[in-house]
Formats: sequence, structure tokens, C-alpha cells
Amino acid sequence: MFIWSALAHLVALTSPGPDTAIVIRQVSLYGKYEGIKTSLGIGIGIYIHCLLAVNGISILILANEMYKFLITFIGGIYITYLGVNIVINKSIETFNYHHPVPKYKSSILIGLFTNLFNVKAFLFFISVFSILIEESVGIFTHIYPVYFAVVSSTWFIFITYIFTAFKNQLSYNISRILQYIMSLMLCVIGISILFKSIYEYF
Repeated sequence: MFIWSALAHLVALTSPGPDTAIVIRQVSLYGKYEGIKTSLGIGIGIYIHCLLAVNGISILILANEMYKFLITFIGGIYITYLGVNIVINKSIETFNYHHPVPKYKSSILIGLFTNLFNVKAFLFFISVFSILIEESVGIFTHIYPVYFAVVSSTWFIFITYIFTAFKNQLSYNISRILQYIMSLMLCVIGISILFKSIYEYF
């Protein structure tokens, strides 16, 4: 069952979503190393999701409508804010290999919070560990969460390198267009999450 769960995880990783958008945002604005730090933050978030799923805490949280609403609502606001911030922050310069890039020390936290407030990640790992429950005993209780976290970080680090190599060939104007596309994508995802959370709760 672990092999099937691992394959499902890989498919989920390759599907566009908030994590992918936030990694590309950080790479676009601050460069490769901030993309790597964001990827590590996402991996930490995945690890926490796995621990919550293993211990059944995720089920308890999602069973409470108020908790589920608050997590989804806050996550929607946060993702929308990150999208809008690309446009309104005039001090942000497009990443350029030939100039120093300002360090953005919150990249790990941005990756972590983006992933933690993703209710789909909650649901996904509850599903995965409901399948792996019989195998998630002893040492495997620790191995599986580490595996999913490492694979997730590795995938987004790969995305970081691919986008960095691609972006190095782009002109300034095209780079800015890509930033606006990421901004729009994050805003659409965030607003969709907000409306869905309000609709389901009320």
C-alpha cells in the first residue's frame, strides 16, 4: 500500500496549487536560494501534516466546523495577501543574476504557512494514512512522515532550479509578466478558498 500512496503523493505534487505558485513567486522575486528555503518550509509543513494524520489530530480538527472554517479562511486570506503583495510592493525588484538579491528571511515561514493552511493537504494525508494505518507502526511511524516531507521538498527544489534556469533566459518585461501571472494565480486560489470556506460554513 505504501507504493500506491507514494505514487498518489507524486501525482498530487505535480498538480498546480498554492505550493507551486508560492515557490515560483519566491524564485521570481528573490532568486534561487529563497526558492530552496521556501521548498524546505513546504517540506516541514508536509511533515507536520503527516504527524497530525498519524496521531488522528487532523480528523479531530476537520470534524469541527469552526476549526475547519478558521483554518480555511485564514489560509485564503494569507494566500491572497501573498498574491497582492507582488503587485503593491514597489520595492521588490525582479530577480537578476547580475545584481545582488536582497535576502528574504521569511521564505521558510512563507512555505510552511502556505502548506499548513492548505486544507487539501490535511485531507490528502488523512486519506494516505488511513490506507497506511496498519503499516504505520513502530519505526514506520517516523519513516513515512520523513519520506513524504523529503520528497516534497526535493520536488519543489527541482521546480526552483528549472524555473531559475528558464528565467535566466527571459527579458525583464517577460519576467514581470510572469510575476503578475503568479500574482493572479495566488489571488484566484486565495479568493476561491475564501468563498468556499464561507459558503460551506454558513
